[in-house]
Amino acid sequence: MQRKKDKITKYVLSSTLLATSFAGQAAVYAADEKVAPNATQTIVKELMEKGILTGNQSGDLNLDGKLTRIQVAAILARSLNLKLSDSPNNSFKDVSSDSWGLKYIDALEKLGVITGSSGKFRPNDVITKEELAVILVRVTQTSIIGKGDKLTFSDKEEVSTWAKAYVQAAIDAKLLTIDNGQFNPKKQVTRKEVAIVTDSFIKSEKYEAYKQSANALLDKGGKISNSDPSI
Repeated sequence: MQRKKDKITKYVLSSTLLATSFAGQAAVYAADEKVAPNATQTIVKELMEKGILTGNQSGDLNLDGKLTRIQVAAILARSLNLKLSDSPNNSFKDVSSDSWGLKYIDALEKLGVITGSSGKFRPNDVITKEELAVILVRVTQTSIIGKGDKLTFSDKEEVSTWAKAYVQAAIDAKLLTIDNGQFNPKKQVTRKEVAIVTDSFIKSEKYEAYKQSANALLDKGGKISNSDPSI
């Protein structure tokens, strides 16, 4: 445990030297809330204590590392404290039946929060910002009705067609924001950035309602609905 604390402290001290650039990045993922340079340490510690964020077997957090789709599924499922099956169903041909993350994927697929394509989940692909927008909009049951045709940021043409409504909904709901006029939809998201988003999510006034709703739906076999035709 001491080794993990030392690694966190070492990381935060180095991050302080990059305070200006970090604060700019954080605004994109924290709904315009300013994150103090030393706030990362507090956020990480709290998420670790809650069992939401974990390191590898050596205790390394690698906060600047990219996050895969399966890792984000695990963080989200833990954030919502979802009830996980002891015998999870595997709907994807590219997810191993003994995968450590299958139980998280199973729960989120049952809820309709995550979906695959052509029978694949792409668990080890790095998640992008537009994919994160889709997940956040679904889990918060933010409506996408009438969204997608009013994107105003300069790189709107880079947003995938299937993600446009979600991106606009995420921006309008302040789940994610634009930075210097750009959304950067294909940007690969880091563990640090997802940690900031997760912290903001679990501290929001609607968090308990999100958690209770998700677990109630999971119990009765229902799916989250936000006027999403794919669910």
